[in-house]
Amino acid sequence: MLLTKRFAAGAFAGLLCASILAAPAAAQTTATASINAKASVSGIAALTAAGVNDLDFGVVTAGTPKTPAGPSNDGRFNISGQPSTPVTITFTLPTVLTGPAAATIPITFSSTDGLVWHPYPTTSSTFSPSSPFASSLDATGNLVIGISGTVSPPAMTVSGLYTGTITLTVSY
Repeated sequence: MLLTKRFAAGAFAGLLCASILAAPAAAQTTATASINAKASVSGIAALTAAGVNDLDFGVVTAGTPKTPAGPSNDGRFNISGQPSTPVTITFTLPTVLTGPAAATIPITFSSTDGLVWHPYPTTSSTFSPSSPFASSLDATGNLVIGISGTVSPPAMTVSGLYTGTITLTVSY
């Protein structure tokens, strides 16, 4: 009987080992992988604007209105972007220039003080800088915009340098 129990235990152990060795391995149930998403965009060129010349009235006599002497004294902005593309130009214009001890003098802009040069400085056309202006960049993606104006220092204005800021905004 002892031999039968040993044989039965050995047979059971052998069957157990055989079943463990014969059992299939556990299958992997998930996997991951990655790819990149990419696009080669053929869009429009970035739009840039640069102030290249201050609006310069030169020496102004108190009590006498004055405009700039010519194209070299007009304010000027160079714009570049997508060739032959329409743009809108707007200005933020000062109403006074501020000088010594916070003294001010009036500055005004007429309906013909906005300038578009074709090309600078030979030929220009005018527009009102007080309203949005529609134009287009040329075939090389450039546009030159200028601005003039009038200062009218009252009699007895304090001598000194008077300044203000003119801001151009351009958008597609």
